[in-house]
Amino acid sequence: MFTLNYVCRRLVNTLWILSLTLFSCVPALAAHSGKNGRIAFLQNLTGTNQIYTVNPDGTGLFRVTNFPPSDDVFALWPDVSPDGNRILFSHDMTGAMELYVINADGTGLTQITQDGLPHVVPHWSPDGTHIVFNTFNEFDLGEIATVRADGTDFRVLSSPVWDSLGAQYTGDGKHIVFSTQTGGYVATLWIMDTSGKHQRRLTAPELEAGAPDVSADGKEQVVFYNHQNTPIPTNSIFKMNLDGTGVKRLTGVGHVDALPAFSPDGTKILYMSDRQSPGSFDTYVMDDDGSHKKRIIPGGMVPNWGPQP
Repeated sequence: MFTLNYVCRRLVNTLWILSLTLFSCVPALAAHSGKNGRIAFLQNLTGTNQIYTVNPDGTGLFRVTNFPPSDDVFALWPDVSPDGNRILFSHDMTGAMELYVINADGTGLTQITQDGLPHVVPHWSPDGTHIVFNTFNEFDLGEIATVRADGTDFRVLSSPVWDSLGAQYTGDGKHIVFSTQTGGYVATLWIMDTSGKHQRRLTAPELEAGAPDVSADGKEQVVFYNHQNTPIPTNSIFKMNLDGTGVKRLTGVGHVDALPAFSPDGTKILYMSDRQSPGSFDTYVMDDDGSHKKRIIPGGMVPNWGPQP
Protein backbone atom coordinates (compact mmCIF):
# COMPACT_ATOMS: atom_id res chain seq x y z
CA MET A 1 0.00 0.00 0.00
CA PHE A 2 0.90 3.65 -0.11
CA THR A 3 3.59 5.02 2.17
CA LEU A 4 3.15 8.07 4.34
CA ASN A 5 5.53 10.04 2.11
CA TYR A 6 3.46 9.09 -0.92
CA VAL A 7 0.29 10.43 0.67
CA CYS A 8 2.02 13.58 1.90
CA ARG A 9 3.26 14.38 -1.59
CA ARG A 10 -0.16 14.16 -3.13
CA LEU A 11 -2.97 14.84 -0.77
CA VAL A 12 -2.12 17.05 2.11
CA ASN A 13 -0.49 19.88 3.86
CA THR A 14 2.75 18.48 5.33
CA LEU A 15 2.17 19.94 8.78
CA TRP A 16 -1.21 18.26 9.00
CA ILE A 17 0.25 14.90 8.05
CA LEU A 18 2.96 15.18 10.69
CA SER A 19 0.46 16.09 13.39
CA LEU A 20 -1.87 13.23 12.47
CA THR A 21 0.98 10.71 12.04
CA LEU A 22 -0.79 8.26 9.69
CA PHE A 23 -3.72 10.44 8.70
CA SER A 24 -4.11 12.18 5.37
CA CYS A 25 -6.37 15.02 4.33
CA VAL A 26 -8.29 14.03 1.26
CA PRO A 27 -11.19 15.46 -0.64
CA ALA A 28 -14.17 16.44 1.40
CA LEU A 29 -17.10 14.08 1.51
CA ALA A 30 -20.07 14.93 -0.63
CA ALA A 31 -23.43 16.18 0.57
CA HIS A 32 -26.77 14.92 -0.73
CA SER A 33 -29.98 16.94 -0.84
CA GLY A 34 -32.79 16.60 1.69
CA LYS A 35 -33.38 17.32 5.35
CA ASN A 36 -30.30 17.16 7.56
CA GLY A 37 -29.84 13.68 9.01
CA ARG A 38 -27.03 12.02 10.95
CA ILE A 39 -23.33 12.79 10.50
CA ALA A 40 -20.92 9.96 9.68
CA PHE A 41 -17.29 10.27 10.70
CA LEU A 42 -14.13 8.35 11.50
CA GLN A 43 -12.74 7.98 15.01
CA ASN A 44 -10.52 5.72 17.09
CA LEU A 45 -12.35 5.10 20.36
CA THR A 46 -11.43 1.43 20.84
CA GLY A 47 -7.87 1.17 19.56
CA THR A 48 -8.77 1.00 15.89
CA ASN A 49 -10.44 3.39 13.43
CA GLN A 50 -14.17 2.79 12.93
CA ILE A 51 -17.11 4.61 11.35
CA TYR A 52 -19.59 6.24 13.73
CA THR A 53 -22.67 8.41 13.30
CA VAL A 54 -24.18 11.11 15.51
CA ASN A 55 -27.08 13.53 15.46
CA PRO A 56 -26.36 17.01 14.06
CA ASP A 57 -25.84 18.36 17.59
CA GLY A 58 -23.25 15.68 18.39
CA THR A 59 -25.52 13.49 20.53
CA GLY A 60 -26.63 9.90 19.99
CA LEU A 61 -23.28 8.31 19.15
CA PHE A 62 -23.64 5.02 17.22
CA ARG A 63 -20.84 2.71 16.11
CA VAL A 64 -21.49 1.45 12.59
CA THR A 65 -18.46 -0.76 11.89
CA ASN A 66 -16.34 -3.32 13.71
CA PHE A 67 -13.42 -3.79 11.36
CA PRO A 68 -9.90 -5.09 11.92
CA PRO A 69 -7.08 -2.53 12.23
CA SER A 70 -5.77 -0.95 9.03
CA ASP A 71 -2.41 0.71 8.50
CA ASP A 72 -3.63 2.47 5.37
CA VAL A 73 -4.49 6.15 5.70
CA PHE A 74 -7.27 5.82 3.09
CA ALA A 75 -9.28 3.24 5.04
CA LEU A 76 -12.75 4.18 6.24
CA TRP A 77 -13.59 7.51 4.60
CA PRO A 78 -17.41 7.49 4.84
CA ASP A 79 -19.92 8.91 2.36
CA VAL A 80 -23.64 8.61 3.21
CA SER A 81 -25.92 7.53 0.37
CA PRO A 82 -28.52 9.87 -1.18
CA ASP A 83 -31.31 7.99 0.64
CA GLY A 84 -29.49 8.22 3.99
CA ASN A 85 -29.60 4.46 4.54
CA ARG A 86 -26.10 3.31 3.49
CA ILE A 87 -22.51 4.36 3.95
CA LEU A 88 -19.87 4.01 1.24
CA PHE A 89 -16.19 3.67 2.18
CA SER A 90 -12.86 2.11 1.22
CA HIS A 91 -10.86 -0.44 3.22
CA ASP A 92 -7.90 -2.81 2.86
CA MET A 93 -9.36 -5.74 4.80
CA THR A 94 -8.64 -8.12 1.89
CA GLY A 95 -5.11 -6.84 1.36
CA ALA A 96 -6.14 -4.40 -1.37
CA MET A 97 -7.92 -1.08 -0.97
CA GLU A 98 -11.41 -1.87 -2.30
CA LEU A 99 -14.78 -0.12 -2.15
CA TYR A 100 -17.52 -1.26 0.22
CA VAL A 101 -21.00 -0.26 1.32
CA ILE A 102 -22.71 -0.96 4.65
CA ASN A 103 -26.16 -0.16 6.00
CA ALA A 104 -26.27 2.75 8.43
CA ASP A 105 -27.29 0.31 11.18
CA GLY A 106 -24.11 -1.72 10.66
CA THR A 107 -25.68 -4.63 8.75
CA GLY A 108 -25.36 -5.74 5.15
CA LEU A 109 -21.65 -5.22 4.48
CA THR A 110 -21.08 -5.59 0.72
CA GLN A 111 -17.85 -5.41 -1.29
CA ILE A 112 -18.28 -3.38 -4.50
CA THR A 113 -14.92 -3.68 -6.27
CA GLN A 114 -12.82 -6.84 -6.34
CA ASP A 115 -9.99 -6.18 -8.77
CA GLY A 116 -7.14 -5.67 -6.31
CA LEU A 117 -6.45 -2.13 -7.52
CA PRO A 118 -6.22 0.84 -5.12
CA HIS A 119 -9.70 2.42 -5.09
CA VAL A 120 -10.06 5.11 -2.44
CA VAL A 121 -12.14 8.08 -1.22
CA PRO A 122 -15.43 7.16 -2.95
CA HIS A 123 -18.52 9.37 -3.32
CA TRP A 124 -22.06 8.60 -4.48
CA SER A 125 -23.70 10.20 -7.49
CA PRO A 126 -26.89 12.14 -6.58
CA ASP A 127 -29.11 9.30 -7.82
CA GLY A 128 -27.04 6.58 -6.11
CA THR A 129 -26.34 4.68 -9.34
CA HIS A 130 -22.65 5.56 -9.72
CA ILE A 131 -19.56 6.16 -7.60
CA VAL A 132 -16.68 8.54 -8.30
CA PHE A 133 -13.36 7.81 -6.58
CA ASN A 134 -9.58 7.92 -6.84
CA THR A 135 -7.41 5.20 -8.27
CA PHE A 136 -3.66 5.27 -8.98
CA ASN A 137 -1.75 4.37 -12.13
CA GLU A 138 1.63 2.74 -12.68
CA PHE A 139 3.32 6.13 -12.29
CA ASP A 140 1.83 6.57 -8.79
CA LEU A 141 -0.37 9.41 -10.02
CA GLY A 142 -3.93 9.83 -8.84
CA GLU A 143 -6.69 9.45 -11.41
CA ILE A 144 -10.40 10.19 -11.23
CA ALA A 145 -12.54 7.15 -12.01
CA THR A 146 -16.19 6.10 -11.90
CA VAL A 147 -17.95 2.78 -11.48
CA ARG A 148 -21.57 1.70 -11.24
CA ALA A 149 -22.81 1.02 -7.72
CA ASP A 150 -22.79 -2.72 -8.53
CA GLY A 151 -19.07 -2.59 -9.36
CA THR A 152 -19.41 -2.72 -13.16
CA ASP A 153 -18.45 -0.25 -15.90
CA PHE A 154 -15.14 0.98 -14.46
CA ARG A 155 -13.92 4.12 -16.27
CA VAL A 156 -10.92 6.43 -15.80
CA LEU A 157 -11.81 10.05 -16.60
CA SER A 158 -8.72 12.15 -15.89
CA SER A 159 -5.32 12.37 -17.57
CA PRO A 160 -2.63 9.86 -16.49
CA VAL A 161 -0.02 12.62 -16.82
CA TRP A 162 -1.21 14.89 -13.99
CA ASP A 163 -2.03 14.01 -10.38
CA SER A 164 -5.80 14.37 -9.86
CA LEU A 165 -7.68 13.85 -6.61
CA GLY A 166 -10.90 14.51 -4.79
CA ALA A 167 -13.83 14.24 -7.18
CA GLN A 168 -17.42 15.21 -6.35
CA TYR A 169 -20.59 15.10 -8.43
CA THR A 170 -22.53 18.31 -8.88
CA GLY A 171 -26.07 18.40 -7.51
CA ASP A 172 -27.65 17.65 -10.88
CA GLY A 173 -25.29 14.72 -11.48
CA LYS A 174 -24.12 16.11 -14.82
CA HIS A 175 -20.61 17.24 -13.86
CA ILE A 176 -17.71 16.31 -11.60
CA VAL A 177 -15.54 18.81 -9.70
CA PHE A 178 -12.04 17.69 -8.75
CA SER A 179 -8.60 18.89 -7.64
CA THR A 180 -5.66 18.43 -9.99
CA GLN A 181 -2.10 19.49 -10.77
CA THR A 182 -2.94 19.80 -14.46
CA GLY A 183 -0.83 22.51 -16.08
CA GLY A 184 1.92 22.10 -13.50
CA TYR A 185 0.10 23.99 -10.72
CA VAL A 186 0.33 22.96 -7.06
CA ALA A 187 -3.45 22.37 -6.94
CA THR A 188 -6.46 23.86 -8.74
CA LEU A 189 -10.12 22.89 -8.97
CA TRP A 190 -11.47 21.79 -12.33
CA ILE A 191 -14.88 20.72 -13.62
CA MET A 192 -15.74 18.16 -16.30
CA ASP A 193 -18.68 16.23 -17.71
CA THR A 194 -19.31 12.82 -16.13
CA SER A 195 -17.82 11.34 -19.31
CA GLY A 196 -14.55 13.16 -18.62
CA LYS A 197 -15.05 15.62 -21.49
CA HIS A 198 -15.01 19.43 -21.50
CA GLN A 199 -12.53 19.84 -18.65
CA ARG A 200 -11.84 23.42 -17.52
CA ARG A 201 -10.15 25.14 -14.60
CA LEU A 202 -12.26 26.94 -11.95
CA THR A 203 -9.80 28.38 -9.40
CA ALA A 204 -6.79 30.68 -9.57
CA PRO A 205 -3.44 28.87 -9.12
CA GLU A 206 -2.42 31.01 -6.13
CA LEU A 207 -5.27 29.57 -4.01
CA GLU A 208 -3.83 26.05 -4.29
CA ALA A 209 -7.40 24.80 -3.89
CA GLY A 210 -8.27 21.28 -2.81
CA ALA A 211 -10.93 19.07 -1.20
CA PRO A 212 -14.02 20.40 -3.02
CA ASP A 213 -17.59 19.69 -1.98
CA VAL A 214 -20.58 20.80 -4.03
CA SER A 215 -23.87 21.85 -2.48
CA ALA A 216 -26.88 19.70 -3.28
CA ASP A 217 -29.53 22.36 -2.63
CA GLY A 218 -29.61 23.77 -6.17
CA LYS A 219 -27.53 26.87 -5.35
CA GLU A 220 -24.47 25.47 -7.16
CA GLN A 221 -21.94 26.40 -4.48
CA VAL A 222 -18.53 24.83 -3.92
CA VAL A 223 -16.57 24.77 -0.66
CA PHE A 224 -12.87 23.98 -0.54
CA TYR A 225 -9.72 24.70 1.41
CA ASN A 226 -6.56 26.47 0.27
CA HIS A 227 -2.89 25.45 0.19
CA GLN A 228 -3.45 21.83 -0.73
CA ASN A 229 -0.08 20.04 -1.17
CA THR A 230 1.76 22.97 0.45
CA PRO A 231 3.82 22.60 3.66
CA ILE A 232 2.56 25.67 5.47
CA PRO A 233 1.11 25.85 8.98
CA THR A 234 -2.45 27.00 8.22
CA ASN A 235 -5.36 26.39 5.84
CA SER A 236 -8.67 28.21 5.46
CA ILE A 237 -12.11 27.27 4.13
CA PHE A 238 -13.44 29.11 1.06
CA LYS A 239 -16.69 29.11 -0.88
CA MET A 240 -17.43 30.04 -4.49
CA ASN A 241 -19.99 29.64 -7.25
CA LEU A 242 -19.82 26.53 -9.43
CA ASP A 243 -18.45 28.62 -12.31
CA GLY A 244 -15.50 29.77 -10.19
CA THR A 245 -16.80 33.28 -9.45
CA GLY A 246 -17.59 34.84 -6.07
CA VAL A 247 -14.72 33.35 -4.08
CA LYS A 248 -15.19 34.11 -0.37
CA ARG A 249 -13.10 33.14 2.65
CA LEU A 250 -15.18 31.54 5.44
CA THR A 251 -12.54 30.86 8.10
CA GLY A 252 -9.61 32.99 9.17
CA VAL A 253 -5.89 32.34 9.30
CA GLY A 254 -3.95 30.82 12.18
CA HIS A 255 -5.54 27.36 12.18
CA VAL A 256 -5.64 24.24 10.05
CA ASP A 257 -9.23 24.23 8.73
CA ALA A 258 -9.93 21.58 6.09
CA LEU A 259 -12.28 18.95 4.64
CA PRO A 260 -15.39 21.16 4.30
CA ALA A 261 -18.69 19.44 3.53
CA PHE A 262 -22.16 20.93 3.03
CA SER A 263 -25.19 19.78 4.99
CA PRO A 264 -27.92 18.23 2.81
CA ASP A 265 -30.04 21.42 2.97
CA GLY A 266 -27.03 23.59 2.14
CA THR A 267 -27.36 25.86 5.18
CA LYS A 268 -24.43 24.44 7.19
CA ILE A 269 -20.84 23.39 6.52
CA LEU A 270 -18.94 20.70 8.40
CA TYR A 271 -15.16 20.92 8.59
CA MET A 272 -12.16 19.73 10.56
CA SER A 273 -10.06 22.14 12.58
CA ASP A 274 -7.25 22.22 15.12
CA ARG A 275 -8.46 25.54 16.59
CA GLN A 276 -9.29 23.92 19.95
CA SER A 277 -5.79 22.51 20.34
CA PRO A 278 -3.07 22.74 17.66
CA GLY A 279 -2.22 19.30 16.31
CA SER A 280 -5.49 17.79 17.58
CA PHE A 281 -8.45 17.79 15.21
CA ASP A 282 -12.18 18.00 15.87
CA THR A 283 -15.28 18.33 13.72
CA TYR A 284 -16.88 21.78 13.60
CA VAL A 285 -19.99 23.18 11.99
CA MET A 286 -20.70 26.71 10.75
CA ASP A 287 -23.40 28.49 8.80
CA ASP A 288 -22.82 28.60 5.05
CA ASP A 289 -21.71 32.23 5.34
CA GLY A 290 -18.96 31.34 7.81
CA SER A 291 -20.77 32.50 10.95
CA HIS A 292 -21.67 30.61 14.17
CA LYS A 293 -18.72 28.23 14.28
CA LYS A 294 -19.17 25.43 16.82
CA ARG A 295 -17.31 22.25 17.77
CA ILE A 296 -19.70 19.29 17.70
CA ILE A 297 -17.54 16.12 17.57
CA PRO A 298 -14.34 16.12 19.67
CA GLY A 299 -11.81 14.02 17.79
CA GLY A 300 -14.21 13.37 14.88
CA MET A 301 -12.46 13.01 11.52
CA VAL A 302 -13.52 13.23 7.85
CA PRO A 303 -17.15 14.15 8.60
CA ASN A 304 -19.95 13.58 6.10
CA TRP A 305 -23.50 14.83 6.62
CA GLY A 306 -26.20 12.48 5.42
CA PRO A 307 -29.86 13.26 4.65
CA GLN A 308 -32.71 11.92 6.69
CA PRO A 309 -33.79 8.49 5.37
